[in-house]
Amino acid sequence: MAQLRWLGHAATLLTFGNKNIIIDPMIKNNPLSPVKIDYFKNNLDIIIVTHDHYDHLGDTVELLKMNPKAKLYATYDLEAYLAETYKISEESIIPANVGGFVEVDGIKLALTKAVHSSTHSDPTGAIVSAEGITVYHAGDTGLFEDMKLIGEVFKPDYALLPIGGRFTMDPYQASISVEFIKPKKGVIPIHYNTWDLIKVDVNDFVKLVKTKGYNPIVLQPGQTITL
Repeated sequence: MAQLRWLGHAATLLTFGNKNIIIDPMIKNNPLSPVKIDYFKNNLDIIIVTHDHYDHLGDTVELLKMNPKAKLYATYDLEAYLAETYKISEESIIPANVGGFVEVDGIKLALTKAVHSSTHSDPTGAIVSAEGITVYHAGDTGLFEDMKLIGEVFKPDYALLPIGGRFTMDPYQASISVEFIKPKKGVIPIHYNTWDLIKVDVNDFVKLVKTKGYNPIVLQPGQTITL
C-alpha cells in the first residue's frame, strides 16, 4: 500500500510497502510538524533534499545518523558538500543530478528543474515512483513553462506544489502550474501558512484548481492519505 503523510511546510513522508521516504525533512524547526524527530529513529530508508535552504535541508544530517542504513538523494554537489562537512559516508549517498530515474530497492527516483535559489547546488524538485504511483514534489519553485515537460515525461499521479508566495509560487501561479503538470489523481498544496511571511488562503488555490478541472487535496499537518 502506498501512502503520503504531510508533515507541514514542505516535509513529506511517502511509504511504499515497508519503505519510508522523507522529502525536505524539517522537523525540529517546523511549527506545524505533528511529530518529534525521534519518531524517525531507525524508520527511514531514503532522505530526499530538494535544496539546501534550512527549511528544506532541515534535520537531514541528524536523520542520517539516526538511520545508519538510510540513503541520501539530492544533487551530487549538495551531497558532496554534506559529505565533506558532516562526514557522511559514500555508502549513504545516491549520486544523482537532474535527469532520468535512479532505482533504489524498487523505488524509482528522479530530480527535476526548479526555479529558486540555493547555495551549494541548483534547486530541484523530486519524482518518486513505485507500485504504479508517481509523485512529484516541486520543492521550492516559481512558475516556469518547463513544468509542461515534467508532466509529459513523468506523468505524475500526484503533485505537491508550494503556494505560499513571496519565496515560491502563490495560489494563482500554482494553479497555472497544475495545467502544465496535469496530475492525474490530485494536487496537494505545501509550503504555506508555516509563518506569516507565507500566509495565504488555501481556499483560493482550491477554487482555482477545481475551475481548471483538477482535484485539490488539502491536508492538515500529520494527515495521511492512501495513494
